[in-house]
Amino acid sequence: MTTLFDPVTLGDMDCTSRGFMAPMTRSRAGEHDEPTAMNIKYYAQRAGAGLIITEGVYPSIDGKGYVRTPGIVTDAQIAGWKAVADAVHAKDGKIVMQLMHCGRIASAHNKPENARTLAPSAIQAKGEMYTDAAGMQPFEMPEAMSAAEIAETIKDYAQASRNAVAAGCDGVELHCTSGYLPAQFLSTGTNERTDDYGGKLENRLRFVVEVLEAMVE
Repeated sequence: MTTLFDPVTLGDMDCTSRGFMAPMTRSRAGEHDEPTAMNIKYYAQRAGAGLIITEGVYPSIDGKGYVRTPGIVTDAQIAGWKAVADAVHAKDGKIVMQLMHCGRIASAHNKPENARTLAPSAIQAKGEMYTDAAGMQPFEMPEAMSAAEIAETIKDYAQASRNAVAAGCDGVELHCTSGYLPAQFLSTGTNERTDDYGGKLENRLRFVVEVLEAMVE
């Protein structure tokens, strides 16, 4: 009889057990959104799980939403995640990076100066989020993405996937729920587009499918 503690193979990943660590936002990245010694210790302590799925990691500066969340964009961020992956592998663990683009769930106070808040449509989310600079702040009014910006965002996911693999991660996962960018394309409440990415279900699915295809490739 198979148990939780038996090994399992997923694709080319041989996991020591079926007890996986689910992703959980930590908000403990460094000054430039890079993993630090604290992050390395945190993941290394949990390397006994059959598989670790990291906290949500932004694939582009536009994709950052929450305070002190890490990215996989800059050389420093890639180097930080390499140190994390090396520490997990040193204990025979496996680690997959979750890519999380928050879309309209964002505040400019948490983003780099040149970052934008983009979404399928210019519909502001209700509610607030915490910022270090100004405390609780309303979610930003997003800019509706152009076709060119959608294409560029898909490329961002692809590059983030390459960066994650370069950092030594065993795989990548697309965060496709919780009201973030992929879910915003899927929902009629946040997607009022009239082009190939809006309207009927086939069109609302298009962004997610194209992102996944780009990540796999």
